[in-house]
Amino acid sequence: MIGVVSLGVAGPALADGLPARAPGLWQSTTTVDGPDGQPLANAVDVMTVSCVDALNDQKFFLSNQSACTSLTVSQSGSSYRIDGVCSQNGKPAKIDETLDYADAKDVTLTAKLGQMTVHSQLQWQGECLAGMEPGDEGDIENGAFVKADNINDQANQ
Repeated sequence: MIGVVSLGVAGPALADGLPARAPGLWQSTTTVDGPDGQPLANAVDVMTVSCVDALNDQKFFLSNQSACTSLTVSQSGSSYRIDGVCSQNGKPAKIDETLDYADAKDVTLTAKLGQMTVHSQLQWQGECLAGMEPGDEGDIENGAFVKADNINDQANQ
């Protein structure tokens, strides 16, 4: 899962200069482009969900900030850019993300991961589903939440 920062222009500004997203269930539709700029066959319109609250919101975009040797957030209108070098799973990782906020319930993310580019449309869906804890990530199968991860798990730090 990509480290990301959630922003919502209508929400209060967070310490790092990012506005807060609306708390609750967020659905993400993601496509990953390869080095040639074409979508990868197994990574087109992949849908996932996450449960966001005020304590976990920024972690989805910034990962574990304390693991970053540099991290800057800049703003231009409703667009935010996050750049830095962080450690993910014990290895250095460059963070290069742009978040565009239509409002606190509609966010577009573009992230460069080496030669890959991730494009995600994140939309607020309402309350988190039964059985979800803040920070949970996964998908919905046959109407039920299937957990894949939690942003607070040690592997994500």
